[in-house]
Amino acid sequence: MMTVTAILLSWKRQLNMDAIVQALRAQTVPVEVWLINNFDMAHYGADRAVHIPWNAGEWARYPFAARAETEYVMFQDDDFMLGDDWFLEDAIKIHNEHCPDNLLGVAGRGLQTEPPHYAPDIVNRDGYAAILKGHFQLFKPEVTRRARMARHPSASDIYWALDIGGGDPVHWVSADLGRRLKTLDRHGVGYEFRPEHYTEREEACEAWLHNQ
Repeated sequence: MMTVTAILLSWKRQLNMDAIVQALRAQTVPVEVWLINNFDMAHYGADRAVHIPWNAGEWARYPFAARAETEYVMFQDDDFMLGDDWFLEDAIKIHNEHCPDNLLGVAGRGLQTEPPHYAPDIVNRDGYAAILKGHFQLFKPEVTRRARMARHPSASDIYWALDIGGGDPVHWVSADLGRRLKTLDRHGVGYEFRPEHYTEREEACEAWLHNQ
């Protein structure tokens, strides 16, 4: 039986997908690869491919996470790949030790009740955070039951992490895993090409707080 379901998104970075899938296949734990392809009809060797003819964003992966039948689920952005073959084996150990009922990631932020709600200090050292960035996340599929999936038009990774953790700093950030992720070409798309993304992140935090 597979141990981890890896849910990937692909939009305008299709040149990265072969390397991403190969790195997942090389892991020391069994991985089932699911691909949500928002760009073309290719499957890049995934075990399961879903083709959506528009950029569905991060929200597309949350319903699929709830349907996984493996012990763990992972998300990974398509501008990163796992940097070594035992990455997921170590991630599972870290998750079980520090955040077995929440999310494991490699970078995060805090939540502030007064503006700015999206805390300015990045958490990229070992420690807990209320918000995890989407570079890499590992969790058990049952945590999806705590997510209300109240669609926010952008920065849904923030809303997701806040819903799972109830706004508290309960998600673990692993600096070691962050160093072991390999950055890939962004191919001209991503948050760094959209200066408004910090405003969107603040709006997502504000919307989550408003819905409590």
